[in-house]
Amino acid sequence: MSTVIQSQFYKFHDTIKLEAIDNKQVIEKRDMLIEEIKAYLKKKSEESGKPLITFSVFNQGSYPMGTGNKPANDKDDYDIDAGLLFNLSKDDYTPLEVKKWVFEALDTKQFRTVQWKKPCIRVQYIEDGFPKFHIDFAVYSDGNTDTKTYIAKGTPTISKDQVKWEISEPKRLKELINGKYTDSLDKSQFIRTIRYFKRWKDNKFDSVNGKPTGIALTALAYNGFKPYTKEYFNGQENIQDLKALIDFTNYIIGQFSWKRIEAKLPVPPYNDLFKKMTDDQCTVFKEKLQKLKEVLVAAQNEADPHEACKILKKEFGDDFPVPPKEETAQNRKRAVVGTNESA
Repeated sequence: MSTVIQSQFYKFHDTIKLEAIDNKQVIEKRDMLIEEIKAYLKKKSEESGKPLITFSVFNQGSYPMGTGNKPANDKDDYDIDAGLLFNLSKDDYTPLEVKKWVFEALDTKQFRTVQWKKPCIRVQYIEDGFPKFHIDFAVYSDGNTDTKTYIAKGTPTISKDQVKWEISEPKRLKELINGKYTDSLDKSQFIRTIRYFKRWKDNKFDSVNGKPTGIALTALAYNGFKPYTKEYFNGQENIQDLKALIDFTNYIIGQFSWKRIEAKLPVPPYNDLFKKMTDDQCTVFKEKLQKLKEVLVAAQNEADPHEACKILKKEFGDDFPVPPKEETAQNRKRAVVGTNESA
């Protein structure tokens, strides 16, 4: 692959990746909200005379896995996921009871809304009438006799059969993703590819409905990504993000069976991450993947890096850089001269 194209992939990744400094305000708000929950539980204990219920906190989702992206447009907002590990047994409290503590502790201020979600309690911050960022608090029971961790699922308005304590290993998921590759080049390309695909789906799917989730793409990458960072025969460094993308796209297309695709979470509860998508939505997803494959192969076969990057930009969006025509022409000319001299 052209070194010019690879350099554009690096620039693209640097543009879209979400780093800790980008999430600084969100992290500060998260820490403030955690203190509000602790204060609520302390007051509850003092008023009832019952022992204080405590919890520990950990980051979950794309932020600790290093696969987060900046919002693709102004309609999207930043987010961060936090897990609250309550030191209590699921046998002593219902899922809604524990989630209600978090809801009541946080549903007290202006400039933010607090929402019940089936897997979490969401705090949404608004600025100038538009969503700015949100923080999702997943609630866990971590004081069980079987030593397992359970997540509180449900809302007050859904059917009772959907309200439950469900076994979960969120920390293990982070360990699996972060430990997939020990080689630094392979690991970096693995993370870049996940970020490329996340930006691709944000660019190609207008609605949340029918859009594959980030965790679904991450699970697919965990199962089927193949690195292209070294020469096969001599082991010399040769990083080819475009080739890795083509191979991974082929892998995803190959996971479809008739009209559907399945990708299970690699930790309990091992749920199918495409279960919520309809057959028609899965079909659209496959069609978009096939189009992506065509574009990636066309870019790979294009001799002019300028034209190749123009092709890629149509799939990945305006953040994908296109080098000036004159710059790529000079590089091609130098390559031809070098070839003649060595002949």
